[in-house]
Amino acid sequence: MAEAAISSAVETLGNLLMEKVGFLADVEEQVKWVKRELQRMQGFLKDANQKQAKNESVSTWISEIRELAQDAEDVIETFILEIDSPRRSRGLLGRCACFPSHLYHLNKLGNEINSIKGRLEEIIKSRDTYNIEHISFRRSYTAEQRKLSPWQRNKHLVGLDEDMELLLERAILGEREGLSIATIVGMGGIGKSTLARAVYNHAEVARRFDRRAWVVVSEQFNLTETIKELVLQLLEPDENKQDVLQTMKNFSEQQLKSMLRDRLEGRRYFIVVDDVWRQQDWESLATAFPDEQDTSTRFLVTSRIQNIPRRARYVHEMKTLDPDKSWELLLKVAFDDNTCPRELEDIGREILTKCKGLPLAITVVGGLLLEQRQSRIGWEKVLQELNSHFEISESSSIQSILDLSYHDLPPHLKSCFLCLGFFKEDATIRASKLVYIWIAEGLISRQGEMTMEDISRSYLDELINRNMVRVKDLKKDGRVETCQIHDLLRDLSIRKAKEEINFEILRKRQSLVHKPRHCAIYGSTESYNIFSTRSVNKHIRSLFFHGGGGFNVDCCPSYKWKSFRLLRVLDMEGLRLTKLPDTIGELVGLRYLGLRYNDLEKLPRSIGRLKNLQVLDILYNYGIKVPNVVWEMDSLRHIYMASDSDFEVPLEMDALKNIQTFKYITVSKWMLRHLTRMTSLRNLGINLEEDSDVKELYTTLAMLENLVYLRLTFSINHHIQYLDGLVSLHPLTHLKVYGGLTKLPCASNFPPNLSSLTLLGGDLKQDPMPILEKLPKLLYLELNGAYQGEEMVISHEGFPSLKVLRLRYLYKLRNMKLEKGGMLELKQLEIYDCVCLERLPEELKFMSSLVELKVRTTAEGASTFRDTNSHIISNIPSVTVDLID
Repeated sequence: MAEAAISSAVETLGNLLMEKVGFLADVEEQVKWVKRELQRMQGFLKDANQKQAKNESVSTWISEIRELAQDAEDVIETFILEIDSPRRSRGLLGRCACFPSHLYHLNKLGNEINSIKGRLEEIIKSRDTYNIEHISFRRSYTAEQRKLSPWQRNKHLVGLDEDMELLLERAILGEREGLSIATIVGMGGIGKSTLARAVYNHAEVARRFDRRAWVVVSEQFNLTETIKELVLQLLEPDENKQDVLQTMKNFSEQQLKSMLRDRLEGRRYFIVVDDVWRQQDWESLATAFPDEQDTSTRFLVTSRIQNIPRRARYVHEMKTLDPDKSWELLLKVAFDDNTCPRELEDIGREILTKCKGLPLAITVVGGLLLEQRQSRIGWEKVLQELNSHFEISESSSIQSILDLSYHDLPPHLKSCFLCLGFFKEDATIRASKLVYIWIAEGLISRQGEMTMEDISRSYLDELINRNMVRVKDLKKDGRVETCQIHDLLRDLSIRKAKEEINFEILRKRQSLVHKPRHCAIYGSTESYNIFSTRSVNKHIRSLFFHGGGGFNVDCCPSYKWKSFRLLRVLDMEGLRLTKLPDTIGELVGLRYLGLRYNDLEKLPRSIGRLKNLQVLDILYNYGIKVPNVVWEMDSLRHIYMASDSDFEVPLEMDALKNIQTFKYITVSKWMLRHLTRMTSLRNLGINLEEDSDVKELYTTLAMLENLVYLRLTFSINHHIQYLDGLVSLHPLTHLKVYGGLTKLPCASNFPPNLSSLTLLGGDLKQDPMPILEKLPKLLYLELNGAYQGEEMVISHEGFPSLKVLRLRYLYKLRNMKLEKGGMLELKQLEIYDCVCLERLPEELKFMSSLVELKVRTTAEGASTFRDTNSHIISNIPSVTVDLID
């Protein structure tokens, strides 16, 4: 299939026609012709893809299209970079001097486009030879038709009740004191992790154990990174995650093991070790845990392989779903109301026979059927395509179904899906990062007034609705925060990416054999040989480094960096880099630079030459020095930096009008006026110094007409009394205030469209609820150590829209009152470390909307809390009680 390659080429051609038309002269019509014909070719590719398995010549025809589209993209983008560099770096005299150079590049472009045009004409002529017909594409079902919410994540849990009870009784809760290891085994896609997650989240498990953690091992096991992940999940309430990360940065393996043991010794703990491939991986990880026989310790291991670990006391072998459970699961996926029209049932049950009781296959097929919108013709088409796929495929039934799910994707989603293979196995993927990479790769086309970020997120929602991607965490506004991809779907993504976009994976001391356009590199610091090959790959578009430990990027000679001019995405997150070479400025086509979680002391000034850069992520590089050239990069849309970054600010910053995300920065008086120039700013996170003028800040913020998300952090010694000045921020929907707050404004002086509010720290003495309950659009409220009083009262009709209430670290709070008619829409209530609060409001037992209660308290307090509130808790579907020391 060449759809992904053509989509990207058409986007690049379109950008050239829109932005560089003044330089195209006589070449313009030729470029338009190539773009138009490539777009037409997409309509023939679906039929060609269906025929290629039976006709090798058709496969060759498809390969020729893909190669031509990629060549066209390279030619066009090289031309754009050549004419852009002198225009952006010189004045009028310099641009005039460059005119002969532009003519040279224009002539070169014309010759290369003519060559591509000739090749394309030959491909078009050969289409009739293979009897390939045009098939129009339908637009994919939109995300608005079925939105995800935090309370629907276990919606597709079917047929696991009995398995869960067996595990709890025989291995987790019913066992005596001491060490007990249980294993869940079964083939990929059978639901091992889903069952483990259900056990992990069980209310009694949360109550029984002092500590819980979940870690994924996977085929690419890394012991030190796994221990670090466990430590981060076992943080004490008063610990800061970033401080702990910084502490662990230079720890040896033995020091990390000791750190983990200190957090677990003498405590009852439950650890899930997901997706173990080798016995030796388990054994090396097991040495990191305390060797205690008199404390209740439980491990739950999932694996595709029997007898891992060998010491397992109980082995639970997963079985496929029976026909009734399979049908129940399909109904949950394909229908919102879990009922199937009678005229579709016979087709649905016949389709289910292809899934052979595998939950992953059923959920993916359910996504295909959901796309057909309960149309009998559409369901028959899915069945026909499944039968056809099974006839020509030698792979397993689940692989055939996954192949069909990919085949059924529209071109824009195919391109996005292929990028998921760039990430590590079992990786937790930030949705924002994925969105930015799709944009940087040129996969997102503009549509009306929507931002490219919003369009990209709608594509992610579509993949989730089709069950090709699964949600891990959601933001407060219901949008996806992090996501994951099942191993089998990741394997599919990698396989298709290798076929269609020349993706390659390098491990350890491998060198490039081919010349890929996209590359993921795994291995230790000294083993990356991508720069040591004799020939240089001038076609590379993205590089993802997965490894760690002080990789020396300066090992690449300057001339080789320059050869990567078409590189769009460079992701070096978590490599513990200490230095970036000046030659990074040679990557003039770069759009995404990921440097999060490194040890960089400064950015080189040459970074200012990256005029196409859209995303600069240097978050968690503490104290990094940022040169003032960053403010000249007018393509920048998203900047993430550590709050203590030392950055130079020039007198003028006119170039940053495209910035949408700018966090986290420390703002003083002389910086405020520059913010007003960032007219596209939507997401801002700032720290205020002690001498900052808060009134001036509010005046500045009021001028940002697109600001939606705002995080304000005040210094420890900076006490702010009011937030009144934010009332004029009409677009603002999300507000976080960290520290410094001593008094709230009246409700009418809050931003009028506020839907999410977090108050962390501060010194509020008066009950904040009488004010906050009057905010009509508030959906999410978190009070985290912000209120120092003993009583909290929510009145009749208070919080008319609130869905989530989180009360954390309110150590003095003793009494919480809720009048009838208050918080009628509340779905989730969290009470963390409010150790004096023993009794819940009686009114909660009458609230049908409340579906989830999470409590974190002391071991002594937990028993009292359950006894005192048993009549209320019994009416809430999901109750979790975590224990603190």
